[in-house]
Amino acid sequence: MDTSLPSPPFIEIPGIFNFRGIGGHYVGPGLIFRSADPTKATSIGLQKMRQDLGIRVIYDLRSAPEIKRDGPEWAGVAVDKADVFEPYGIKREWVPVFAEKDYGPEQVALRYKEYTRSGSEGFVQAYRDILRAGTAAYGTILRHLAQDKPAPCLVHCTAGKDRTGVLVALLFMLAGAPVDDIAEEYALTDLGLAPLKPLFIERLLKNPVLEGDVEGVKNMVSSKAENMLATVEMINQEFGGAEVYMTKTCGLTEAEVKRLRKNITEGALANM
Repeated sequence: MDTSLPSPPFIEIPGIFNFRGIGGHYVGPGLIFRSADPTKATSIGLQKMRQDLGIRVIYDLRSAPEIKRDGPEWAGVAVDKADVFEPYGIKREWVPVFAEKDYGPEQVALRYKEYTRSGSEGFVQAYRDILRAGTAAYGTILRHLAQDKPAPCLVHCTAGKDRTGVLVALLFMLAGAPVDDIAEEYALTDLGLAPLKPLFIERLLKNPVLEGDVEGVKNMVSSKAENMLATVEMINQEFGGAEVYMTKTCGLTEAEVKRLRKNITEGALANM
């Protein structure tokens, strides 16, 4: 792992890339962590997550095909072992944004094409799809965070970039963070994934839908701040903002959202 990553927010967990806390000036530290796929964490990494960071729950936003590593781009790659966390006292909750039937080759190809467009339009469309499909998954995580004294948790997808990034953006929006700060936090993923990007690009180019589209694939694996700026604008315009999305779309009560906001902002520097 690249030890030159800024710490905080990045935390070196052996075997996991793009691992960072999302605390700071608007969200309090120590409650929510984000990362790429954590199933290759070493025993030292798992111990650090449990003992040093206090993580008790891992929320996995990936689809079944991703976990099974289906598709030509995953030929010869070992399947993840999702139960590696249990011996360390960490519970894994599988909360896929897209159900297996929504992640077939045609649907995946369409989503990939959204990312390969130039500009932010493709990302906004893809993130709009995530917001619509992820209500149950996001609702589960948000309700966990809305409990009295919620346990620290890790949220991840495959890269910890898109499905994870949209959820984190919603939390920052609820906490009242300025849009530029939300976009800056999202863009940190370019640093966190830097060692993995060549591998991601190589694998994605093996997908028949993306074959030969090098520039498009490079855009797809990027985390440009302008993509999140446009996404926040879309969330405000189309979903009524983070709080309305959580109540009207995810089904949280106003009391749950109030408690959620309190929990995630507790200890934030802006509130001290």
